[in-house]
Amino acid sequence: MVKRHLLEIEIAVIVLLVFLLCLKFQKSAEKNERLTEGEHRVAEVSADGVITTADGQVIFPTGYVSNPGGDTPTEAPTPTSKPLSETERRLAALSEEDRARYDAALTISVPSGIAFANVEQSLSIREKADGSSKQIGILYPRNMCIVDSVNGEWAKVSSGGVKGYCRASYLITGEDAVRYAKETAVCKATTKGNVNIRSSPTTKENNVVTSVGSGKTFTVLEAAVLSDDPDAPLFVKIENGNKVCYVAMGLVTVKYTWPEGKAYK
Repeated sequence: MVKRHLLEIEIAVIVLLVFLLCLKFQKSAEKNERLTEGEHRVAEVSADGVITTADGQVIFPTGYVSNPGGDTPTEAPTPTSKPLSETERRLAALSEEDRARYDAALTISVPSGIAFANVEQSLSIREKADGSSKQIGILYPRNMCIVDSVNGEWAKVSSGGVKGYCRASYLITGEDAVRYAKETAVCKATTKGNVNIRSSPTTKENNVVTSVGSGKTFTVLEAAVLSDDPDAPLFVKIENGNKVCYVAMGLVTVKYTWPEGKAYK
């Protein structure tokens, strides 16, 4: 009788355990179902920036961003600053006026209507739009001119102080002329007053090679040279005879030029 009673107790305990286990699985499944359907856990942010759910589970610690394509958080990239180069440092130190002067010196300004003689020997500039008209000037190969207008086969041009007409078909014009102009431009620097020509780009040394007056023109080797001289931060590298020299940019006018035609006297 006692054995039978103990057996009934054991069976009751087993049934109770099975019931409790099934109840636990059911609640877990219901919870997962709610989350799947859009139920969201309440998140909290601690003082040190760690994000957790209400039940204490860490979602993403500070410094991480969500990764929609995977299960593992991705660390946010740390911004890095690249140190300035020597040229960038000097450019940043320029005043607004000097920076504008620097940019202008490096910009090739191509005149509107520019054209070039596309011939092997020469192209005549005539007084009128007529092949029998008087020849008043000449364009040699790749000489530059400015086209004022085109009427049929004749172009009205000006070059080297000459104004007249030449055959339009013998000219490089349009975008081709602009491209050619940028490829072949010669830079010149013309003094605006009495100027010291120096052997190095600074006014802080005894480096004056010679002094020249206003209107003196030099071929430019480098249109804009940066200097640490606070009084003259920009120089132009020029060809002075057979020597490489420098002149403060503010004392010259920098201009890009092309060979022009010649007038008949």
